[in-house]
Amino acid sequence: MENKFACDHIGIFTNNSKELENFYIKILEFKKEKEEILPKSIFRSIFEIATDCRFIRLKTNNMKLEIFQPLSIRAKKRINDMIGINHWGYCVANRKKFVQKLKQKKVNVTEVKRNEHVIYFITDPDGNKIEIRKYYKK
Repeated sequence: MENKFACDHIGIFTNNSKELENFYIKILEFKKEKEEILPKSIFRSIFEIATDCRFIRLKTNNMKLEIFQPLSIRAKKRINDMIGINHWGYCVANRKKFVQKLKQKKVNVTEVKRNEHVIYFITDPDGNKIEIRKYYKK
């Protein structure tokens, strides 16, 4: 089987999720796929910021955007210097096998338990976060 790689999504930090949502929906014709509040424990595990967070996923064709807005005033001030693209999702055919290869190469893999599944993140040499996702055939 050929190994498939693709970009699944791009994650964006903001202090004004509704403004971004409106822009992408009205101007670039994205559709809202999901909106929820991520609990503090999940947001802290992934981004090292202790706050609940508004999470909005938008989609158009094969492109997804994930918008993150922290809900506490203190966290909003902290991300002012981090606003913009925060991470991207890298799709692989066999996620568990790929994560094992990363660990064998001494890459630090962050594992975050969310509901019934695990989310995997790595960081490139410049500090950019990459979420390791499973590639799904369309």
